[in-house]
Amino acid sequence: MSAMRPKFISILFILEFLIILSSVLHPSAIAYISIACSEETSSIIVTRDDHGINVTLPDKLEFYFNASNGGEITEYYDLHVDPLRRRNLVDLSLGCYHNLLPLFATMFYYSPSDSPTGFLISTAGDPVATVEMMANTSQYLILQTSSRIMSHDGLIARDAGGNVIRVNSTWIIYSNASIFVERTLSMGSYATVPPLWRWYPFYLTRVLGFDYNGTFYMFNTTVTQTFVTNKDEYTWRYLDLPQFLNDTNSVFGVAVPFANTSIGGDGTHNFLLAYKYSDLINVNEWRSDNFNQASATETGAVHKFSEAFNISTHTYHMMMRFTHQPIDENNVRDFLKFFASVTRKYYLMEINVKTDKSVYNRGDSYAIYGSGLSYYNLTGVSSKLTVKDSLGTVILTKYYRPSDLIEGHAFNRTLRRGTVSQGSKTGNYTITLQTYSSLGIIIASDSQTIQVI
Repeated sequence: MSAMRPKFISILFILEFLIILSSVLHPSAIAYISIACSEETSSIIVTRDDHGINVTLPDKLEFYFNASNGGEITEYYDLHVDPLRRRNLVDLSLGCYHNLLPLFATMFYYSPSDSPTGFLISTAGDPVATVEMMANTSQYLILQTSSRIMSHDGLIARDAGGNVIRVNSTWIIYSNASIFVERTLSMGSYATVPPLWRWYPFYLTRVLGFDYNGTFYMFNTTVTQTFVTNKDEYTWRYLDLPQFLNDTNSVFGVAVPFANTSIGGDGTHNFLLAYKYSDLINVNEWRSDNFNQASATETGAVHKFSEAFNISTHTYHMMMRFTHQPIDENNVRDFLKFFASVTRKYYLMEINVKTDKSVYNRGDSYAIYGSGLSYYNLTGVSSKLTVKDSLGTVILTKYYRPSDLIEGHAFNRTLRRGTVSQGSKTGNYTITLQTYSSLGIIIASDSQTIQVI
């Protein structure tokens, strides 16, 4: 593809900081739907080198999160059928996109004619991304990544103020091959997406597809649509792509039955991907860009902007399932019902900030309390308390040193005591407590407003 560089690319934005996703799948939740989490679990093996972290789920799959390629997955082996790791199902040389399409990526694509000769920027373009581990148990692993959105040639997406746009992600990988991902598109101000650009919040590109027709299930919690395509029928035209149907549970998903050789699949495990519609940007539709040829399969949600669109920092969630269990038009909906039922589970922890009263006079004593609950074993969690006046000016900042948290551990402590200064301005004040990972990614936040009279 040709690298078309519209002059407005410098105003494009990217994804920031993601992350707060989580909680263990409790037995009662697991029982809700077999396709979601029923396979026998085993230990997770983690190793790291100078460029990233390798994750192995024995007899299931292996991923390599590559910091020199946006922190995205650049090696993927289906250990169920390929225990000797002969075939990497990620290809970093697809067409002229080079390394921008690993197993998953967040990206923007521009083509005024909806042709495959457009301009692509992706999280995978960042050669110096960060990959860190927050938790590692026999049942789950938590990774965080942070990257910029870039072109293959090093052009960096920036917001309207010239700030680099970042994408921060939290990956919660369970030993049964269920995976939760939280991503945050983060920027200092806002970015204007020009008309004709496409936004792919989380997109799969897998080497090996279907010899003939590729079958994709597009579904919500009540309806499933079967979409069939092949390399001759596929079109880049946005309006030709199938549209996800609205759902009262604000979720939708797409599944690819790779293991079904009767429909041309390659005999390897099936894949399901679910999105939280309510987390994504507020647009009128989402379509699925399902591409198939014998050498590769691509799928995932996409929106093309018909007019300029202002976007700011926001966080969204996905759930994935790699499985060798059969999937069909019915149990994919059950998978999505499970995803819709575990909303609170996306968070690593919850926190609350409170004061001893809501209205103060000058000279009154005050107390600020913090409480919370960790849903996972987490390492290197730090906290920050800030107080801002009604104009947004920070009048107090207090940091709390990093600590390790234990799954299920609740805390309740006094964060600060003092006296309201006689020189304090009257008006409203906002007190905010935030917790951070070692990458500086916010994993929980809470605020309370008080008044000085």
